[in-house]
Amino acid sequence: MSLNLVSPGVKVREVDLTIGRVDAVNELVGAIAGPFEKGPINTPILIETEQDLLKTFGKPISTDSQYEYWMSASNYLSYGGVLRVVRTDNTNLNNANAGVSYASTTAKIESYENYVNNHSTASDWYYAAKDPGRWANGLRVCTIDGFADQSFTGVTTSQFIVGAGVTQTLVGKVDPGSNGSTTTFTGGFLRGVVTGIGEGEVYVKVVDQVTAAGVSSPATYAQGSVNKFDNPVTTADHVVNIGFGATTAVLNAAFDITVTGITTENINGVASWDFTTSGGSYIEVSGNGVGAGTTIVAIGASTITVDRAITAGAGTTTLTFTKVSIANTTSNPIHVVGTDGAADETIRSATTKDWWEDQKLDLTNSTVYWKTVATRPGTSEYASQRSAVNDEIHVVVIDDNGDVTGTAGQIVEKHLGLSKALDGKITPSENIYWKDALALKSQYLYGGYVGTGATSGLTATAGGYAYTPKPVGNWNGNAQGQTFAVQGNKGYTLTGGENYSASGGYGATLANVISGYEKFKNQAEYQLNFLIQGPSGGSTMQESQSKANYLISIAELRKDCVACVSPHKSGVVNITDSDAQTENIIDFFDPITSSSYAVFDSGYKYVYDRFNNKFRYLALNSDTAGLMARTSINQYSWFSPAGASRGSINNAIKLAYNPSQAQRDLIYPKRINPVVFSPGAGIVLFGDRTGLSYASAFDRINVRRLFLTIEATIERAAKAQLFEFNDVITRSNFVNIVEPYLRDVKSKRGITDFVVVCDETNNTPDIIDANQFKADIFVKPARSINFIGLTFVATRTGVSFEEVVGNV
Repeated sequence: MSLNLVSPGVKVREVDLTIGRVDAVNELVGAIAGPFEKGPINTPILIETEQDLLKTFGKPISTDSQYEYWMSASNYLSYGGVLRVVRTDNTNLNNANAGVSYASTTAKIESYENYVNNHSTASDWYYAAKDPGRWANGLRVCTIDGFADQSFTGVTTSQFIVGAGVTQTLVGKVDPGSNGSTTTFTGGFLRGVVTGIGEGEVYVKVVDQVTAAGVSSPATYAQGSVNKFDNPVTTADHVVNIGFGATTAVLNAAFDITVTGITTENINGVASWDFTTSGGSYIEVSGNGVGAGTTIVAIGASTITVDRAITAGAGTTTLTFTKVSIANTTSNPIHVVGTDGAADETIRSATTKDWWEDQKLDLTNSTVYWKTVATRPGTSEYASQRSAVNDEIHVVVIDDNGDVTGTAGQIVEKHLGLSKALDGKITPSENIYWKDALALKSQYLYGGYVGTGATSGLTATAGGYAYTPKPVGNWNGNAQGQTFAVQGNKGYTLTGGENYSASGGYGATLANVISGYEKFKNQAEYQLNFLIQGPSGGSTMQESQSKANYLISIAELRKDCVACVSPHKSGVVNITDSDAQTENIIDFFDPITSSSYAVFDSGYKYVYDRFNNKFRYLALNSDTAGLMARTSINQYSWFSPAGASRGSINNAIKLAYNPSQAQRDLIYPKRINPVVFSPGAGIVLFGDRTGLSYASAFDRINVRRLFLTIEATIERAAKAQLFEFNDVITRSNFVNIVEPYLRDVKSKRGITDFVVVCDETNNTPDIIDANQFKADIFVKPARSINFIGLTFVATRTGVSFEEVVGNV
């Protein structure tokens, strides 16, 4: 060691001779692809339990025998393994969504990555279901932000009180409308109630739209509360207009009504009242737009005088007095009806309250108030610290019709206090930007187009005030300095979701399924131990054989897993002649690729489907994979999964094919492992052959799985030697890692002996100069017992056993 010291001193150097170690490998991961009710498309999802399977991919469905895929996955999980599940693609698949221009549109979102890369800026739908399929059709999405009102700016706030009525002219103004359309108003006005007073602005809840004739219209107004008045149409008798700045208006004697015998009271803020007779006839007087400070000064013999202390909001205010019915007004006492509907001698003032108290989720089959779901949205702390306002929004998913959960009106998901700000956060690490939060946390929704929102202000003009709709153009930007536009109380219904066929079916083609299994080709991306065939693969035996060969080709390519294959269903199920079943099974497997990376079984078991209350025949390949996984859990991978001690089949009622000894003698040499019913032992796997067609140690499952295990384990240890020097230190370090591991395998009955050679004999100068490293590992695998011979010998009483032993 060179010290490289110029002056006297001590130099310390470390030499690490511990590089690399043996890490255990997971031997429990299965893989299956098929058409499921929901879930991401073409994305392998790790599933650990049946509940995970239900939550992610939905339930088993009878249509097109889709249950075979689902139950194969669930069956494998019952043995203790974990599973990678791929939902296969199809051209008909579509996500349920709320379209911008239509009820729904084409929106096929395959996965989260697909949404982020291709759909997060969608402009043709507001919200879409998380996964394709009909499963989400009928879900209702309700949203509300912290500003479901208009804001009047440029007014003297001291002139208003909460609860007062205000109006705004609609002459020449444009309503944003719904779904991005526009509607031009030609006259009339909006009527609202003051809900709050801020600094320099007055917040107003719009309650209805009134035509120029003073008649309420049922037309929907795009802003503010969804709680609109729809008053009956009446004949206008007389209209008095109060212009900007006017203070009084007098109804002249032409209004031929004599009103006597009542007590006049101050009615500040009351929008309407009735004069009624005891006989039921009445005169209705409607103060459309009666604002703060309005007072009935006098009700005389022939006049009604209105004192106008201030203007009623911006623009023209209209008071409409409508003669509805007059009869017997002189012989019957007249009563005054207040806004609460009760007959009384005095007029009652309106009850004022916050607009939030009346906000309801926009539902069809139930009534739910927003205040029971969440607190009033406003401005988040993050946005407030950055001089931003109105960024919060609540998003709630409801099963309005009960088609998804079975309970109409059930709230299935709540996302409260989300932010319109792209950088919105609760904590430094928790993102609450509404699109990101839904994409990452929701089980049901993706966010799309924002749409057109309500106005957050009125623009002052030379002639007064003009109504200016403001689109939601500043959502999805950073919070700093933003006054986020608003939408108010909204509701959307998800429709247009489609399954694998236009009729809603689940029939996956062989090409669809194979495309799903292609996701498992890359060994570096997903660790696998078992490729599970599931259903046999197609309507014909040839399609089933093609699927089997494809799975084997993946296993051969990866060389770290085995493909588990069952025969074609129609050749086994519902055939009463067992000899015919035997021939069909042999015919199926004869042309299948010879490989030690495959395991074949003899058929199908009869099981109960509790989700559909039916008994089904299910292929045994998921059981074969499950038995190997369970053997790894309870013993080791190099133990055989067959026999009474480890080969018991789960949840089997009976077998479609229960071969006799003679039939087993026919199929076992053909690489087919029989599954049999044995009285007292139940239904068990009764063979441990691989799909290798010639004699070899690798024609046994335990030997193939032994080598898969030790190869994967030692390969990991070898990777630690990459880029080290190929010298005696590195080689000795590698041997010192591998030998203890193999001694441990030997002690656990996996091998009977081994030798590791990693020295100058196989790492020659040529090998070293080629930047290579070689190690030769020789092992003698332990063999499972497949055949037992028992010989019983009867001897005469006087014969010694020593004389006859060895002669038998």
